[in-house]
Amino acid sequence: MKLKYFLALIVLILSLSSCKDMLETTPLDSLSPKNFYETEAQVKSALAGVYDRLARPQMFSDQMLGRMGLDADEAYYASSTKIGVAVYAVSATDNNIAGNWQYSYEGINRANFLLENMDRAEMDQREKDAIKGEALFLRAFYHFLLVSKWGDIPLMIKAVKSADDVNAPRTPAKVVYEQIIKDMTEAEGLVRTAKQIGHSGRISKSAVRGILARVCLYMAGEPIKDESKYAEARKWALKVMNPDPEDGFQHELNPSFEDVFTKMARDEYDIKESIWELEFWGNGQGGYNETGRVGSNNGPKYTGTDPDYGYSYGWIQITGRYWCLYPNSKSLLSEDERREWSVAPYKTTGTPVVETPYTISQIYERNSGKWRRELEVSLPRSKNSGPINFPMLRYSDVLLMFAEADNRVNGSPTSEAIEAVNQVRRRAYGKNLPAESVKMITVSGGSKYTSAPVVSITGGGGTGATAKAFVSGGKVVRIKVLTEGSGYTTPPVVTLSGGGGSGTVITPLLSKRRTSQADLTASQTADFASFQGVIEDERSRELSFECLRKNDLIRWGKFLPNMKRVLDDFTDGDGEIPKASSGTAYGALSYENASIKDLLWPFAPDEMALNPGLKPQNPGY
Repeated sequence: MKLKYFLALIVLILSLSSCKDMLETTPLDSLSPKNFYETEAQVKSALAGVYDRLARPQMFSDQMLGRMGLDADEAYYASSTKIGVAVYAVSATDNNIAGNWQYSYEGINRANFLLENMDRAEMDQREKDAIKGEALFLRAFYHFLLVSKWGDIPLMIKAVKSADDVNAPRTPAKVVYEQIIKDMTEAEGLVRTAKQIGHSGRISKSAVRGILARVCLYMAGEPIKDESKYAEARKWALKVMNPDPEDGFQHELNPSFEDVFTKMARDEYDIKESIWELEFWGNGQGGYNETGRVGSNNGPKYTGTDPDYGYSYGWIQITGRYWCLYPNSKSLLSEDERREWSVAPYKTTGTPVVETPYTISQIYERNSGKWRRELEVSLPRSKNSGPINFPMLRYSDVLLMFAEADNRVNGSPTSEAIEAVNQVRRRAYGKNLPAESVKMITVSGGSKYTSAPVVSITGGGGTGATAKAFVSGGKVVRIKVLTEGSGYTTPPVVTLSGGGGSGTVITPLLSKRRTSQADLTASQTADFASFQGVIEDERSRELSFECLRKNDLIRWGKFLPNMKRVLDDFTDGDGEIPKASSGTAYGALSYENASIKDLLWPFAPDEMALNPGLKPQNPGY
């Protein structure tokens, strides 16, 4: 059963641990564990409740998407706000941080209730084992979210049944990590394979193994620095890449980077690439919905009412340093095809919508572009939420984690590690797609258009390319490629018909798939340091805006140096990297504010008053 359907089975068990504070978890009604957890439906409902906390607004359905500073040197919060975690002006009373803490511990407590009571249920043992494994994994994952952001935290492996249980002391982070690994390792032997589940909404063996690789990398890096865990990270990543024969399933990259995120918007699964997704569906109307703000928060900004587009606040705007990680930073078209999808190439305004291309000088104005609401299939679109799924683990991440761990273990790049990175890069450069395609069509000039003309693409030796024109102020301001086609050996002829205007200069640009060099060069793989630098940049290019960057920088010991570099970019530029325009100079605030205290988040005063064991407060608060 897909998680989005079995989530609909949630019943009153959710009230068992949804009280105001993490430790105030006495039941809110007459329902108790004594008369629950007796049937398979009740157990599945309780499991759905454990998953549910990840998809709350305080977690991955809203606040963590562009509003909590997790993008670090890749992007800044596109708002005039001057306080809060989004701009690294953090106080101990920050509501977003407090909510993240609360809902993480609610997830833990729900998992503990389930683990302590599910044995009473009469149900198939294999299904019971799988549910136990998922609950163990989720309990560990919530702890992982907490320890990676707060450091020493209370380790909770028993359900809190009374508000009297208020003294939960902080546990050293290393011990918390050890329990996380213990829980996840046990879970790996219990959960089903990706093939058996058939979708990405429930935890599979592949998901457990991949997240274990991530946990081990975090534990190996700063601040724990248990370097023995690099070998463990390598082992777990390799088990995803080369699964046991009985798994009956081999993960691989989707040939199209763009299609990975298009599928998330269209409610289509791609379990070979997208190993674990948080599922959202519906449009906030009618029956049961579980909507999120993926796209509404972190898609291309659009504040009009065109029904063909979804409203987006566009909270994320990229930095010049992130833009310049890609080749061809002075050009509108990069050899690395991820840039034109990860970064919105146009701004959208008006009703009906008009797409206007950004110029090269408008780098800091560009939004993230991975999740585009125009692709949503749940109609009509809601203003503040939608059905786009959010990736928690992709196969490309596993390949890059393997390469990093292997480099650490061996002290220099191996052929296996280099090949893992090259797989990601070849996909990024379109090497797995059909031959040359039409990637972009630029326009200039023209006048007297009263409506959008029809676009025709002919010649060039290829077929299949289609496009759509947008008109504003009597001019064609953008021709958007809808389907790229294939087989083009020369630029095709693009013509406009209708619309009442003329004089538009049209230039089709072909992809560089046939001529570009995707594989790493000898200098990039010459030694440990060179290859590590490549991996760090590759992780940003591939995994941007997926809530991973800040913690990656922290574990590498590079968070503060990188934030300082971006601040310098905003004010002075740095050779290739341009400085920000006056209209986006406010974005420097995050980088001015970032300091050593931002390596950890603070404990809320209310939580510290409730639980004396949280003292002392984290440094700087």
